[in-house]
Amino acid sequence: MRAALLLAVVASLPGCHWLRPAQPAVQGTLLAPKAVADTAANMQPRLLAEGWRCEDGRILGTRVLPGLKTVELRIDNLRRIVPQVASASGTRFEDPDWLFWNRGAQAMLQRKPGPPVYCNEVRALSLVEDARARGITFRGQGGIPGWLLEVGPDNRVVLSGAPGNGTLDDRLEWPDLAPAPGPVYGSTRYTAQAGGRRHVILVLPDPCVDELSGARFPSAVLVEVDGRRMRGCGTPIAP
Repeated sequence: MRAALLLAVVASLPGCHWLRPAQPAVQGTLLAPKAVADTAANMQPRLLAEGWRCEDGRILGTRVLPGLKTVELRIDNLRRIVPQVASASGTRFEDPDWLFWNRGAQAMLQRKPGPPVYCNEVRALSLVEDARARGITFRGQGGIPGWLLEVGPDNRVVLSGAPGNGTLDDRLEWPDLAPAPGPVYGSTRYTAQAGGRRHVILVLPDPCVDELSGARFPSAVLVEVDGRRMRGCGTPIAP
């Protein structure tokens, strides 16, 4: 509601309309179909990292580093690289201070000498961790029709599944699309063209609730393609 109200306020301001930027739009490229990450029902088939919710309330991010037989643990601001050790079942990583063991969607985490806690993989958290591993700095999504926005690394912007782009398997990519200040304090606007269509993306620092899942996000996203508007939610992703 608040994001929609902000949009209405912006649209009513004389000389200040986020759909009419002063700068010319940047031309993008329509890419061949390629599997990309989801909304609720469409996910990348293989993720580079995973997110876990533990029974003590902690959120854990893990990334198995390829070729090194180690896992990177992310808990709040803590990062720890832990080597893999032999295990009778599942995959076990352990050093003198930490233990992480997982089998499928279940895991155990221990900071020694404290007791172990049990964790479950959460797909929404895993999608954020996967995006972080790929250098994504912002991830937005919406449903009906499903679409996905990813920003990063640097000024790369990918929009999948927007009106006129087909399904989530069809992507538009702008390798270097610089952001501009949006009409609301703290907001960011991207303006571009691809396939003869005009694309305007506005990211608002406004709490958002996903209409399909009920999940809460720290940012709202508004996308317009040739006059058709879509609303979704998003998450800034720290490195």
